[in-house]
Amino acid sequence: MSRRPLTRGLATLAVLALAATACSGSGTGAGSGAGDTLTVVAAGAPASLDPAKANVGSDNWFVNLAYDTVLRQGPTGKVAPGLATKWGYVGTGNTDFTFTLRSGLKFADGTPLDARAVAASLDYSRKNGLNVSWTSAIASVTATGPLTVRMHCSGPNPILPQLLTQVLMVGSVISPKGLAAPAAMGTHSFGAGPYVLDAADTATGDHYTYTPNPHYWDKKKIHWKKVVIKVVANPNSALQAVRTGQADALAVTADQADTAASAGLKVTGAPNIFMGVNLADRQGTLAKPLRDLRVRRALNYAVDRAAITRAVVRSHGHPTSQISLPGLDGFAADYDNRYPYDPGKARKLLAEAGYPHGFRLRMETQGFFGIDLVSQAVVQQWKQIGVIADVTTDTSVGQWLAGATSKKYPALGFGYGGAAGYALSLDWMLPHATAFNPFATSDPELTRMLNTAAAAPAGKQPALYRDVMRFVVDRAWFVSVLRMDGLFAYNPRKLTGFTAAPSYIPDLAWSVAPR
Repeated sequence: MSRRPLTRGLATLAVLALAATACSGSGTGAGSGAGDTLTVVAAGAPASLDPAKANVGSDNWFVNLAYDTVLRQGPTGKVAPGLATKWGYVGTGNTDFTFTLRSGLKFADGTPLDARAVAASLDYSRKNGLNVSWTSAIASVTATGPLTVRMHCSGPNPILPQLLTQVLMVGSVISPKGLAAPAAMGTHSFGAGPYVLDAADTATGDHYTYTPNPHYWDKKKIHWKKVVIKVVANPNSALQAVRTGQADALAVTADQADTAASAGLKVTGAPNIFMGVNLADRQGTLAKPLRDLRVRRALNYAVDRAAITRAVVRSHGHPTSQISLPGLDGFAADYDNRYPYDPGKARKLLAEAGYPHGFRLRMETQGFFGIDLVSQAVVQQWKQIGVIADVTTDTSVGQWLAGATSKKYPALGFGYGGAAGYALSLDWMLPHATAFNPFATSDPELTRMLNTAAAAPAGKQPALYRDVMRFVVDRAWFVSVLRMDGLFAYNPRKLTGFTAAPSYIPDLAWSVAPR
């Protein structure tokens, strides 16, 4: 997958939902507690080893091993010290942010890691990365002292602390040597993480080998003498490797979870993805009926979310009417069942809107990761109220993106990973064109609410973003169907620290260690 601002959620979906990964460690640890070798089997090669151009989610392990970040995010979502020990917004409005680095830091190549180097790295990422939507408000990054950096935004950006963590990777600090050779960053590492890429023992697209960084500032975080990531596309082969003891952990699908548990593996997971159909043409440019709120609400009432959830993800998901996840600031628990299944009410609303016999519309969806299954189920249930969707099913994310942004489809099947309210608004709610708002739908009241939330103090933001979620659900901008868990299975006798949480995958660089 290509990581662009409008595909972050899709990239997260890839790794958490269905990318089969496996880990194997040998040795019981000695001396400093480092194990011998940890081998990770990934479903696909990284888009790039350049932190600014790698996929959030599916490429995190490849990048995080070699690149340390300004801040760190734990499984609870709390932001903690990383390369920086102090940080915070200056004044009000969430437009200016400062942080202070640890002293004595070095890159893996031995050169000093100071404020000037960090400012240059962040400047590169905001200008050259594929994350311009989330960083678009950042106007400047300046070293204000040997260890202090100031970020100035043209407008409120309340998620700078999250952007600077290992989860979103904007804060992955690249050395001056890397910035001077941007093409090389795609296949080599130029970071300050606990490990460095061993290029001599790496074959791009096949396997990637990492060894400890001798200059790392916290040797206690280095749990392995070697980490190897092998690319294996077949998820069944990965699960079989873990079951037979050749590997220690993997991300599993809902269909694989029971098999993994019966083999003695520990299955852990957390809500990480939501799926449904986006009613993108809310102004009725292509499909006039979608302009009517009664029609959009009818399409919501016509969907039996509980039945679809049971069929697609079994017990590893939950029906929902919203596009947020428990634990995130925009999650409104009272709106999970905003549109209970009621086909009779759906037909009544259609009749009131002037479509007693339904209507026809075009729809595009993705033929992978289970998104197509959810889309197909929705289409079948819409038929019961007379709404016929002519569906185009794409076989790659690139195809879907091209179609979604072409403004040829009034409805779009989607899968999206959990994101904070501000980040979610950039893709879905603000009046600029993205794959999730291709017609740049504008609602002045919603924009006002979003501006207020983005500029609010941190303690007030969750309530404001919950109100935003209730507003867009009430306006029926989409038919969200279910949220599903990102599931991992691992051998609890060999590994510790393999923790999953909303918008968080196991931290291979710092936390996963030999038992």
